[in-house]
Amino acid sequence: MRPEWVERELLDFGVHITNGPMTSDRTLAALVSEASIRRLLEAEKEAMHAPNIAVAASMFSKRYAYLAVSSTLYLMTMYDAVYRFSPEACVFREDRKIELDETLCSFVQSEGDRHEWREQVVRMLFTQCVTPLLDVLKRTSRLPYSILWENVAVRINSLYRSMMRETEEPKMKERVREDYLFLKKASGDLFGAKQNPFQHSLNLDESLLDTSNRKTCCMYYKLEKKSESLDYCLVCPLEKKKGTACS
Repeated sequence: MRPEWVERELLDFGVHITNGPMTSDRTLAALVSEASIRRLLEAEKEAMHAPNIAVAASMFSKRYAYLAVSSTLYLMTMYDAVYRFSPEACVFREDRKIELDETLCSFVQSEGDRHEWREQVVRMLFTQCVTPLLDVLKRTSRLPYSILWENVAVRINSLYRSMMRETEEPKMKERVREDYLFLKKASGDLFGAKQNPFQHSLNLDESLLDTSNRKTCCMYYKLEKKSESLDYCLVCPLEKKKGTACS
């Protein structure tokens, strides 16, 4: 049984818990197929008025990172617990939120050695539910890994900066810092990669409070119909973004 607060916290990230089989071709399990991910990207491209599927893939990866990665890491750090889901349990909805089939999910709390538990949480999240998706996005859209992984990293940076600002208790601040540094320094195999894909992009300073620009461009500025009143994303590395609404 999961505590009531789990559903409330996940809803804040756009994650909905449902009960029933997932038959959509938008399940995470289905999206590792190039045919399925291409259909999704074509739909995203049209909905966002993106010029091509590379831009759609970049925006989708940023959104998925917020929904799946940020929500999981938030529970891990703030509650010492996660709502673990499998690729079969997760579906990406047309309203750009995700649903999790509770019959295929489990509420898992930290017990015993937290370091081992945290390592297991990160390994299962990324090797099952993140890296395979980024792999198929790269193959389908030809978008480089450097952009895709930094799209995930900026969500992690934003999450831990926000948690550090909101947390007042010294012990919790230390846990926020420790978990962030763990993600930055962990071995690549925890992410299903040869090297840690975040070693250069998790680049907050020691306080975890300062914002730093990206090294790659997510191509948000190429969207014809933007979801925010900004010409460029807030951490855009492009020189010409200076002097715009988000500078």
